[in-house]
Amino acid sequence: MTFTYKIKSEIYRSKAFRGPRRAAQAYGLLLFGKHFGEEAIGLVTENKRVTKLYANAITDLVGITESITIKETKHTGNSVFAVSVDSREDREKVLAFFGHREGAEGIRMENLAEEGDLAAFLSGVFLACGNVTDPQKSYHLEFVVPSPGLAQPLCDAIGLILPTPKLTRRRGQEIVYYKESENIEDLLATIGASTAALELMEVKIYKDMRNKVNRVTNCETANIEKTVTAAMQQIEDINLILRERGEGALEDDLRELAFLRLQNPEMSLRELGENLSENISRSGVNHRLKRIGALADEIRRIQTAARK
Repeated sequence: MTFTYKIKSEIYRSKAFRGPRRAAQAYGLLLFGKHFGEEAIGLVTENKRVTKLYANAITDLVGITESITIKETKHTGNSVFAVSVDSREDREKVLAFFGHREGAEGIRMENLAEEGDLAAFLSGVFLACGNVTDPQKSYHLEFVVPSPGLAQPLCDAIGLILPTPKLTRRRGQEIVYYKESENIEDLLATIGASTAALELMEVKIYKDMRNKVNRVTNCETANIEKTVTAAMQQIEDINLILRERGEGALEDDLRELAFLRLQNPEMSLRELGENLSENISRSGVNHRLKRIGALADEIRRIQTAARK
């Protein structure tokens, strides 16, 4: 299973863009599919769940059922799915629903007027044409844009809520991309793939710490692994608290340490203590991190109880 497949499956399972945000997600999914016009509306993907989301969105939002077809083919041993709207009359209904009558091009921002719509839209765009390389190898996220007229509008749309990505052309196709791990993490979290964002962050932390350690002589491997594991757990705890309860759940002394740890995953406890507004000892830092961990564990217990 590729990293991209895992991300798309996570977005599919996410409840963040259901209900009022569903139309915005569907708009991104359809507009950035392989075809979106009077002559053809369709999508090609290796993820069967994405075809299901695509077809259900058209049915539920536009009321079309009979002219939607899904076909499966084999390509180099893997299944490839194609979903399409085969009736011209129904294609015109879909275009009209999203305000693309009479050949209107670009992104119709009036479809994204409510708070949260743009994030939902970008989740649909990623499902349609997004890819992320395995973070163990390199950091690269890209959108292979199906129509040249959509590339710059996509850059501009992303730039409204995140750093503006770069644009290039490869083998005749427009590519919108990020190479900075922080930008990739932020985009993944924005589009409902927070687990993938954390996984990428953890890989980066491990790589950064391993590279730092490789420059230091006479370090014991066991201590290195222990330091890396502890830092990753601390960051996971902090992100859980911020996601579920917000920064207000942390007292002032814990909040400052939490953000310092997020910004400096490679720092030792001693270095963290030296970089706080009021210096504290290594043991003082450890005590505060344990309080953060206890709060995160409390949240996990509540979540576990709620699922039973």
